Amino acid sequence: MEGATLEEPGDVDSPLKKPNNSAPPRKYADGGYGWVILASCFVITGLTASFVRSFGIFFLDVQNYFDTIAFKVSWISAITVAVFHFGSPLASAINFKLSLRVITIIGGIFSMLGLLLGSFALSLTWMYFTTGALVGLGNGFAWISSVNLVNQYFTDRRPLANALASSGDSIFVFILTPFYQWLIDIMSWQQAMMIISAISLNMCVCGALMRPYRSQKKSQNSAPLSAMHSRTGLCRKSLVQEKISAYLTLLKQPQFICLILFGFFSVMGLFIPVVYLIPHAQNIGVEDFKGALLMSYWSAADLIGRLGCGWLANLRLLKSIRLAIIMMVVFSILLLLIPLAKNYTSLIIFSCVCGFFLGTIMALVVTLITDVVGVERLSSALGLIMLFRGVGCLLGPPLAGLLVDWTGVYSTAFFLAGGGMLIATFFLILTDYFTTYGQNSDQSTGNEKGNSNSQARPQEEAGKGDLGSDTRGDPAVELLNAVPE
Repeated sequence: MEGATLEEPGDVDSPLKKPNNSAPPRKYADGGYGWVILASCFVITGLTASFVRSFGIFFLDVQNYFDTIAFKVSWISAITVAVFHFGSPLASAINFKLSLRVITIIGGIFSMLGLLLGSFALSLTWMYFTTGALVGLGNGFAWISSVNLVNQYFTDRRPLANALASSGDSIFVFILTPFYQWLIDIMSWQQAMMIISAISLNMCVCGALMRPYRSQKKSQNSAPLSAMHSRTGLCRKSLVQEKISAYLTLLKQPQFICLILFGFFSVMGLFIPVVYLIPHAQNIGVEDFKGALLMSYWSAADLIGRLGCGWLANLRLLKSIRLAIIMMVVFSILLLLIPLAKNYTSLIIFSCVCGFFLGTIMALVVTLITDVVGVERLSSALGLIMLFRGVGCLLGPPLAGLLVDWTGVYSTAFFLAGGGMLIATFFLILTDYFTTYGQNSDQSTGNEKGNSNSQARPQEEAGKGDLGSDTRGDPAVELLNAVPE
């Protein structure tokens, strides 16, 4: 299979290969087939997000069907999002055996089966395992693979590419949320889920288009094919060891620990509102279809925020992480104020404004992670962050459900969402501090070592070249020493 070859998409040289001093140009960098990859990621992002963000439409129907409390129903979406995050590092791990294309197709099949089996609604526990775990695992497999390929095909336009890919979330939710409500109105919610399961199979089509990234690299001294295959087992073992080493290296960095905590607390603000906005509207007397339109308004503003912020971030006028901090502070305050909305007009206003700022944040997340850890370790970093975010997903919606059961109103869930986002903002500020401080320290250390070496070196040896100099700050050397992703 493709994943068993020595040259994985976007990988740097294997430890068994001799490094090439000249970095070859990338064939598809910032264009070419990269636009097909971007379009596929756009569709996959939309399909994986549409059901999760529209689950509020099904919330009251499922609650009435099983005649249970909100706390128990909220576990369905909590498990879906949590397993989505847990499945991402698993997808990164099995990339040693399978290609990103195959992983994406498997994810589409899992998602379809989870929705189809969940539509039988045998029990809440049954829905936890199908609509929750199986759908979440499939979505995680498909999403992480497509995002990895987009960041391999795009470099200079990476912020804009990530914004365009993530905009599939907004556009699909904008279109499909009213469509899902229409399905529920003309048939049962279970039959609607069967149709949604068929729609999710389009992820397999997008996965088939996921051509593995290949750098334009032709070595005249390359080993024969038989010799290359004989080394495959040894190379794979080395890659696994270096992958583990990459995880341990990341966990030793304070800025990455802060990124993990940022991801843990931010899921409360990112997923609680989309689950409880529609039930909150229905609880204060808004019609079902009008309540579903709130998510369309939210998604339309979300799209504007993603594209606008992606364009702004691409100008590099401000660091992506600092731009995200500003947007998160405003979004946190807005979430805390949503319970003040007591009529449909005010709900529309809050939906549009909150959706806009959520879109700006989502457009920046992958880019700021890449800026902190580097593209070479993006796969490892995303896997670990998604793992810890999954824990937050298991806690956020159920805690919000407890607040709803205790108070009897859905608006209280937004207090938990806003508080979680404020805490996440604090850790993002710490991430920026440690990243900036670490870079300044490295530069100061490099300057001091450079000055001492120049003083100690005899004048007659000054023209010998760079072979004896400190190469730890050289980007080319760092790339050769980087862990393959």
